[in-house]
Amino acid sequence: MGQWGNDNRPGLHVTDDSEAEKRKILQDDYNIQMTQTMEREVSVMCNLSKGIEEKGILASIKKLVKNMGVSVEQAMSVLEIPEAERQKYMDLLERQ
Repeated sequence: MGQWGNDNRPGLHVTDDSEAEKRKILQDDYNIQMTQTMEREVSVMCNLSKGIEEKGILASIKKLVKNMGVSVEQAMSVLEIPEAERQKYMDLLERQ
């Protein structure tokens, strides 16, 4: 069973696939022509999903700090945020 039901085809659901991989899936698996307009739409979709993911991670960090009394660094560790991404979240938290 696929992540979203009985459909076992590769999907465009939330994954770590790159924008280029998502375009390839649309073209190869769903026979959708990749026009300039479609490429822009895929780019917008990927940017929006990345923003939503970041907001969710920031909310989780804040809740751990507030409710569990841990430091931001400890919260990121609990959430298994990769070391390479932690400064980005520190910067985003400072801007809020």
